[in-house]
Amino acid sequence: MKKLNINESFISRIWETPSYYESVLLTTESKVLEVLDYGEKNLDAGPDFKDAQIRIDGILYSGDIEIHQTFKNWKEHNHKGDNKYNRVILQVVFWDEEEDDKKIIPKVKKAREIPTVILSKFLKQSIHSIWKEIINNPSQKFKLPCYPKNSEVDLNFKKRFISHLSYKRLQYKTLRVKNRLENFEEARNKKSTWEKILFEFICEALGYSKNKSQFLRLAKSLEHSELPDDKIFIDAMLYGSAGFLYDLRYKDEYISLLKVIWNKENKNYISVLDKSEWNFFRLRPSNFPTIRLAYASALLHAILYKNFLKELITVFNEEEKIYQKIIDLFLNVEISDYWKNHYNFGKETKSKTKYIGKERINDIITNVIIPFVYFYALEFDIFETQGKVLNFYDNLKCISSNEITRVMSEQLEFKPKTIADEQGLIHLHNFYCMKSKCYDCEIGEKIFESDKVSEPMRIIIY
Repeated sequence: MKKLNINESFISRIWETPSYYESVLLTTESKVLEVLDYGEKNLDAGPDFKDAQIRIDGILYSGDIEIHQTFKNWKEHNHKGDNKYNRVILQVVFWDEEEDDKKIIPKVKKAREIPTVILSKFLKQSIHSIWKEIINNPSQKFKLPCYPKNSEVDLNFKKRFISHLSYKRLQYKTLRVKNRLENFEEARNKKSTWEKILFEFICEALGYSKNKSQFLRLAKSLEHSELPDDKIFIDAMLYGSAGFLYDLRYKDEYISLLKVIWNKENKNYISVLDKSEWNFFRLRPSNFPTIRLAYASALLHAILYKNFLKELITVFNEEEKIYQKIIDLFLNVEISDYWKNHYNFGKETKSKTKYIGKERINDIITNVIIPFVYFYALEFDIFETQGKVLNFYDNLKCISSNEITRVMSEQLEFKPKTIADEQGLIHLHNFYCMKSKCYDCEIGEKIFESDKVSEPMRIIIY
């Protein structure tokens, strides 16, 4: 069989489509491989898929997946010496071109060997037919199984179902807070516990998509009780724990001070991350992890020493301008002077830095503040605050949008008016459309029970 010179993007598309290959895969060492979660496609430097989950011979692994044409690509691409690949748990190669004694066994930090699967050995059809199928039938980027038939469903019916899903979405998000609180069972009612959880989830949101797991790991590692009322000290602990102070070649007064503090205190704190784990690629300077860490540090100081949590809860008991008061609360967090004209260490900018924008605060309000405060009110039986949060959720006009809500709105012919509407659309997308659960969806049930349509089509996402 003639071997097509297919690129890694094309191999990734095949890898993401399990129908193209056998359900039971074997590694090169004949171990049974199960893919539990393919992870997220990485469009930046580093492994092709991030945060995947696999099981090999019954053992669960979580990490990244790297795609190659052949074994030799691992060495050719210099992955062994690149710390961005330290979390790789599986290499997927397409062709088996090398003899066994010439195959390069991929290794990362501490000489850990990475298992490999040769994908071409498990294809259900020839690569030529797969190639033709993909090239000759390019699919749409996103299409709902019920589109355009859903236009026949009454708009008020759609609205009621999406409203129902908006509350399921809120419950889903509050469950994350509840699950985290269970790790502090003996101290679940302490103010410090709630402050820590709030900080962790805000940090995750500050990292956006490219650095959220790094921010969350860092936030969880910090012991708040050991942090004094000193903003520079907290800066030093965050940047040191994040790995940014190691081998930092720039020198100025601020950097020197951070290093002195870190070198003195790092017996109690450890670097939980390597600076190579942070992503800067294709980010605007205002989204650099360094400037976001500056804001996280200032926020932590505000939480610990300026009653940020209390002020946040109090805002929801106000009758007017809740949204603007939350915005002001976040904008009034004061970062260290150094970061007011730096986006990275040693690189001064003439213009004033933008360390957090309204769009990011909007995202934090939707995904962190509303579910957090609502669960806080549930936990402490503060009925008035519960009602205020739900009213805020139901009535706040749309403050942000993304590709999911735009496409869902267009193909469902339903225009969201509030953040609750948007969250309902996202929940419909994530838990029904993407999982082809059309018969569990009230909209899909109305459409597919018709004699005109016998069965829902699987969603197309490529």
